[in-house]
Amino acid sequence: MSFWATLRTIPAVLGLIVRAPGWALNYSLSYKRAKKQFKRQLIEQGVPQGDAEELAELFPFKMRDIIETARKIN
Repeated sequence: MSFWATLRTIPAVLGLIVRAPGWALNYSLSYKRAKKQFKRQLIEQGVPQGDAEELAELFPFKMRDIIETARKIN
């Protein structure tokens, strides 16, 4: 890599480092909100409370799963 290419890359990498925690937090909060809404809709449709909680636990793509996948890639 040339000096100028490296120099242009540094601000982009720093920007990603600063933004990534915010993206993770936003994803986590959105996930919890969606899971809660999913559970509420199940209960409104007549699914018993216990079953709705179990089904809500199966709601896909927890942040932990995404982080584990990212670690496996590296």
